Amino acid sequence: MSDSEEEYSYDEDMEVTVEEPPAGVTGLALAEHYFGPLLSPIAATPANWTAYTEHRRGANAEYKNVFHRRKRSISDSIAPIEVELGLENGTLRQCICILDRLVERDDVNPRNADALVRIYSPAAPKYIDVHIKYHCRSRFYEIEWFYSLGYKIYNRISGSPTDYLSPSLNGSPSLWHCRGGWQSICWGFFDDKGNYGPKWHRSEVADMGLHEEGVLDVHEALFGPIETPPRDDADALLAYRRKLVATVRLLFAALGIDYGVACTEDETDERPYDFMLEGLADKWVGIRAACGFQLSSDAEAARRGKEERRY
Repeated sequence: MSDSEEEYSYDEDMEVTVEEPPAGVTGLALAEHYFGPLLSPIAATPANWTAYTEHRRGANAEYKNVFHRRKRSISDSIAPIEVELGLENGTLRQCICILDRLVERDDVNPRNADALVRIYSPAAPKYIDVHIKYHCRSRFYEIEWFYSLGYKIYNRISGSPTDYLSPSLNGSPSLWHCRGGWQSICWGFFDDKGNYGPKWHRSEVADMGLHEEGVLDVHEALFGPIETPPRDDADALLAYRRKLVATVRLLFAALGIDYGVACTEDETDERPYDFMLEGLADKWVGIRAACGFQLSSDAEAARRGKEERRY
């Protein structure tokens, strides 16, 4: 089963129109007119905000906006993040356009996926493109599996909204999001060198490419700078961690991947139910570590994963 746009088709696309602004409105006021309320918009020149508005309007006209496509996998993945951040319904979903999307499924789970989406910042004249290339297919003895997920921050609005730079998919998945301004989030594959037939086993090669500096860059691009709280202020520290985790989860959710991440010891992680991002039992997609913290259970999970990889 293949769908070049979206795999679920519950509702028709919504038609949304906005009245033209009064003559002479430019800059931040123009952005607020079409996309407000913006989230504590950062200081920028009127020219930058006007360019942002025209660019985003052009993207919405050319591509499919997530908020206008209710009850779809991407929309359903992002809606809980809006609730967790205390945002109005649709605040983040209306910032996302699907530039290109191909999903081929084996009944329920994706066999092949190649998707590129754009997240316009609700707080700054910037945007981020997010991309995934994915393959997972069961054979008689083996499982073919490889993927890479990455992002590219555009700190300056320029060019046409229909201009975008897809990552180079030459070489290993570890290289796909490391060129042309792209940054890796995570990647993985099963190594089949000398590993095939009845004796095949899951020999995973994988890594988390996203680190704390990158998370802060993404947060600044989407929501503005964030201050690090005092280490002795437990409530402020937890709120800070939740904001960073939500920022990373948004990158996954923009592609329809809902990865629940615990921020306290009494919470649990929830892996995506369709995309296989981790090939073994341990959860090495270290969103917490990328956000600068760990839970007590993470060390034991890492130990079990290391033990599993010995065989």
